Amino acid sequence: MWFLVVAATVASIFGFLFLFFPKVIRRLNKNMSKTFNRVLANFDEKVYNLRIGIGVCLLMFSATAIFVVYYLIRKY
Repeated sequence: MWFLVVAATVASIFGFLFLFFPKVIRRLNKNMSKTFNRVLANFDEKVYNLRIGIGVCLLMFSATAIFVVYYLIRKY
């Protein structure tokens, strides 16, 4: 159950970043590329152009995961 809480938190953070702070995502990508000396998480232009859809999907996943955790806590 704690996995869902962590996943929801990470998804909501990245969802807000994709929707409201796309430059931060690009900066994180550049820093990761420099750090690892190869591209592990390459956010190419297609993903960047679809950032609104990706951000909304991440926020919906986050809300669903939080609802599931809440339901499981109330039921058990």
